[in-house]
Amino acid sequence: MTKIKQQKRGIPPLNLRAQDHYEELLTISEAAQLSGLSKQFIYQQLKSNTLRFCLLGDIRHIKYRHLRAWFAKFPTNKDCPLCPASFSLVGLLNYTKMGRCWVLRFVERYNIRSYYLGNSRRFNYQDCIAAWAVELTTNPQWITIEKAIKEYAIESDILLSATASKRVRIKCKDAKVLVNVMDVKQLKELKQWEEL
Repeated sequence: MTKIKQQKRGIPPLNLRAQDHYEELLTISEAAQLSGLSKQFIYQQLKSNTLRFCLLGDIRHIKYRHLRAWFAKFPTNKDCPLCPASFSLVGLLNYTKMGRCWVLRFVERYNIRSYYLGNSRRFNYQDCIAAWAVELTTNPQWITIEKAIKEYAIESDILLSATASKRVRIKCKDAKVLVNVMDVKQLKELKQWEEL
């Protein structure tokens, strides 16, 4: 099998918003420049077959659409020519440690800017960080046991037995034991149901 040498042709600058560049071929250097990632990292992804490529002569090229689809799967992306800094839905779930429905309501509640990169919806990084800071001050996720007993009118032995049976999550911070607010609310609702 003989290799046919292709003439090296100059690739015009990409209009990244246009859909007609899906079949555009990029060199490793161009892919690194667009994604803001190092060439070494991209070579590792090519070697592990995480990112698809094609050969023209002896030179590896990446289709623009493959680069975009691969890049869209990252949980968090920094600012680069492909897209502004953003979270994927999975990245936002991991960041907030909340459920999918809650996160989607959170995005609507705070009017977080979003856009699509390929088929993946991305959420603006700065908007998410700012909204999460506000959310934590207005609706804290973790409170002390004493505060939970006082605010939710739960008996201390019920709350402590629920933490022992792992129905209420706990964590330690600054030498204080904190309980998860969502779990306490569920426990309160369950207790009220049992009383009826």
